[in-house]
Amino acid sequence: MIESVAMMSALNGAGIAFQTILVAGFAFAIAGGLSMFFSSYLSSRSEMDMLRIDISRERMEIETEPEEEKAELEALLKVEGYEQKEVDVIMQRLVKDKELWLRTQLSHELRVHMEDLATDPLRRPAAAGAAFFFLALLALSPYSFASGYRAALLLSVSLSLIALFALSSRVFTPRNFNLKTGLESVAIGAVAAVLLYGVGLVVSSI
Repeated sequence: MIESVAMMSALNGAGIAFQTILVAGFAFAIAGGLSMFFSSYLSSRSEMDMLRIDISRERMEIETEPEEEKAELEALLKVEGYEQKEVDVIMQRLVKDKELWLRTQLSHELRVHMEDLATDPLRRPAAAGAAFFFLALLALSPYSFASGYRAALLLSVSLSLIALFALSSRVFTPRNFNLKTGLESVAIGAVAAVLLYGVGLVVSSI
């Protein structure tokens, strides 16, 4: 989002023709969306590979070092507030079901869950790529109808900063709303837009 509004501001400051800005902006939206998709996909795949390694290691340790693993889990349960009697009941249940033991060990010791392996590997990357693409188009859209450079710039920056605030502050999820984060993101986006607009002005004067 910040990259998009900064780029549009730079092209605007340089006095580039609106048609050229539209072509360049659309190409930027596609390239950025693809970049976000593949970077997120590679990150997700790496996380899944690490999760598989963790699962395999914990499964092996439960088989080869059951007492050590049992002691580790008992200590973690006590830290979480369980009484010794409760811990004994839990452990009696877990040692009879090693798969359940493994899931519990992973959850309490490593804070990971086997269910994450069933997550669609393309869902998060697709969402990241699509979000970048459409937000870039939002910053670009004023150049398709605005009557002048100043109007296009103000609309592009305003729409982008509003969207940036909404996303970063999580305004659509009231329980997780964070005003400070939203304002910080808006400030960063505004500074980036001003700086790149200045760069565009400098370039146009050379």
